[in-house]
Amino acid sequence: MKNTLKFALTAVLFAAAPLASAEALDCVKVSSAVKSAVSANSDKVLEIVATQIAANESCACEIVKAAIISSEADKNVVAQIVDTAILEVPSELRVIAQCAIAVAPDAVTHIQAVVEKYDKSAGAGYSEKGGLDDSKGAVPEDQAASPNPLDFPGVDPSDPIGPRPGAPGSFTLLPPVLPPVLPPIVTPPTASEL
Repeated sequence: MKNTLKFALTAVLFAAAPLASAEALDCVKVSSAVKSAVSANSDKVLEIVATQIAANESCACEIVKAAIISSEADKNVVAQIVDTAILEVPSELRVIAQCAIAVAPDAVTHIQAVVEKYDKSAGAGYSEKGGLDDSKGAVPEDQAASPNPLDFPGVDPSDPIGPRPGAPGSFTLLPPVLPPVLPPIVTPPTASEL
């Protein structure tokens, strides 16, 4: 049974290998096409990126890399390339950002600024449907009014949770009873004094 399962899984892997390599070859072809198009006309790099990514969404990483390298883009142009790519394929946001950072590490702050603009986890500027949202930066009302859970309970007078600092019940381990005093030191008499 185990050997049959092993052979079946191996056969599936060998059957799927040409499909994966065909997609990789397509991305290499698209990447080289982007390089040659950007080298020929570097003023239209954003248009080239938009059209190529719209046609080949699965090759977004390679297209962004090729566009940045072949245009020898500065930090601002790298951010514009990333912005254009994310607008075309918002689902590949993280991949596009990582590929751009890998090729242009000096533009990481510009790339992060673009990613923050569209990031779902940031909660602002991105709708659930995949497009831009009109209510950028809007904080839900229930979050705006909620207290910070890391604040010490009882600091706010309107917060009735827990004891107030310095009030009875707020002492750490032992309640203070007497001020600490040094124990008396008793010196035993020596044998010559007896």
